[in-house]
Amino acid sequence: MRKNVSCSKKVSFKIAAIYILLSVIWIFITDWILFNFDILDVVWINSGKGSLFVIATGFLLYKLIQRNMKGIEDSERQLNSLIENNTDAIVRLDLMGNIVSANEATEKITGYSKEELTGTSFKDIVVKEDLDRILKHFLKVIKGKSTIIEVGSIRKDGQCIILDVKSVPIRLDDKMVGIFVIARDITELKEKEELIRKSEKLSIVGELASAIAHEVRNPLTSLKGFLQLFQNSTKEEKDKKYYDIMLSEIERINSIVSEFMILSKPQVINYQDKNITSLLEDVITLLETIAIMKNIEVTREFEANIPLIKCEGNQIKQVFINIFKNAIEAVPNNGKIDVKIKQLKEDKVLIRFIDNGRGIPSDLIPKLGEPFYTTKEKGTGLGLMVSYKIVEEHRGSINIKSEIDKGTTVDIVFPVSMNEK
Repeated sequence: MRKNVSCSKKVSFKIAAIYILLSVIWIFITDWILFNFDILDVVWINSGKGSLFVIATGFLLYKLIQRNMKGIEDSERQLNSLIENNTDAIVRLDLMGNIVSANEATEKITGYSKEELTGTSFKDIVVKEDLDRILKHFLKVIKGKSTIIEVGSIRKDGQCIILDVKSVPIRLDDKMVGIFVIARDITELKEKEELIRKSEKLSIVGELASAIAHEVRNPLTSLKGFLQLFQNSTKEEKDKKYYDIMLSEIERINSIVSEFMILSKPQVINYQDKNITSLLEDVITLLETIAIMKNIEVTREFEANIPLIKCEGNQIKQVFINIFKNAIEAVPNNGKIDVKIKQLKEDKVLIRFIDNGRGIPSDLIPKLGEPFYTTKEKGTGLGLMVSYKIVEEHRGSINIKSEIDKGTTVDIVFPVSMNEK
C-alpha cells in the first residue's frame, strides 16, 4: 500500500515537472523566434502560439495520464482477480464491523449471497460461544495488529462450521479505514484430526485391553472352576447362595473382559443375513423386565417388511443391549421409552431409541463413545465405545441428540448391503 502511494506521488510530481519544464521552454523559444522576426506584438500570432501550446501540452498530458492509469487499472484488475478467484473467503469490513464487500468463495462457505451479506455485521454469522473471543481480536485489528483465530460460524442453512480467520488492517495514508478478513473452512480438517485422535486413543486402549484381557481371563477360569467344584460339594443352602453371588460376579467380570477383547484387535466376523426386527425384539424381551420394575413404558413402532441386514447377530444384539440399558437407566420411574424401526430409502435401515430421561448436556455429546468416558456414576464408558466400534465395522452410524430434562434420541443406521457406506 505504501509502495503504491509513493508511486502515485512520483507520477504526479513527474507530470507536474514535465508540464512546467515544457511551459518554460515553449515560452522562451517562441518569444525568441517572434522577437527576431519582429512580430512579438502581433495579437493573432500570440493567440495561436498559446492555443498551440494548450493543444500540445494537453495531448502530452493525456498520453502520460492514460499510460499511468492503464498501469493502475491493470493492478486493480489483478487484485480483483486474486480476490474473486480465491478459494478462501475474503471479506472487507468497515471500522464498525459491518461487511462492505465479499468474494464468491464467501457465498459458497456461508451460503449467503453477496447482497445478503453486504451491510450486515460479522457478529450475525458467528456462533454465540465465540463472540467474545472474536470481538477481542477485532479490537486488536482496529489498533493495527493482524490476528489469526479459529471460530465457529453459522451457515444460512443452520449448519455450524469452523473457520480459520485471519484479519488484516487496511491503512490509507497511515489512517485505518477498514479490515480485510480472510477465512478458510477447516471443518472437514478438524473432523479428520478428531478421528485420528480417537483412532490413536482406541489403538492404545486396544493394546492395553488385549494384555489385560488375557492376563485376567486365565485366573478367572481357574476361580470359576474351583468355585463350581466347591458349590457342588457343599450341602448348606446358605453357602450355595454365596457361591451363586460369587459366580455371578465372575461372569460379570468375564463379560467386561469380553468387551475388552472386542477392542483389542479386529475380530473374524461371520456376516449373515439377519432379521433386525427379531434381534431387537429379543433384546427388548430380555431387558423389559428391568423396565417394568421401574414402571417404564416401552412402546414399539416397527415397520413391516424391513429387509434383512448382513451382520453378525450377537454383536448387533450387544449394541442394542448397551443402548437400551442406557435408556432404562436414564429414565426415571414411570418414564417412557419408544423404540422404532423404519426403512430409509432402499438401502438403509434406521433403529431409533427415544427416552424422556434427564438428557445429556450438548457439550458432552461429542465425547460419548470415547474410551473410558461416561456420564454415569458407576459406568466404565466401554459399552458405548464398543457399540460405536461394532456399528462402524458394519458400515453403519450412530447419532445422538439430547436435551436436558427432555430426553435423548439415539439413531442407529445400518446399510442393507455391507458394500454400502
